[in-house]
Amino acid sequence: MIISFGWTAQYLPPNGPKDTTRRIWKPRTLACWQKAWDEGRLTHDAVDKNLAYGGKRIGKITLIERPRLEVLSTMPTADLLREGGMCATVPEFIDAYFDGNADQEVAVVRFGFEPLEVAA
Repeated sequence: MIISFGWTAQYLPPNGPKDTTRRIWKPRTLACWQKAWDEGRLTHDAVDKNLAYGGKRIGKITLIERPRLEVLSTMPTADLLREGGMCATVPEFIDAYFDGNADQEVAVVRFGFEPLEVAA
């Protein structure tokens, strides 16, 4: 499977601390990622944008916990750094990436990242 970091690639290691991403996914997409976790398929390609639109592979992610749903209003403050540290507050993060909708339920994916240069 492939995950795109079009808006936030610059926050991935080694440039930043990003090891978490929140996504508005269809239930089917989340189910596919959860199934990958359940089956032990933990490593996936990371791209800078959709390959169909000229994106390129930038590395690999390895899931470090089972992807799950979370309402944005319950996002822990500590996750601001895990998301890359680009926002100072949870409301600012929600405004910047989710149109201010704190009631939105999103998929939370936690991962380790290996840049392409060192990815196996």
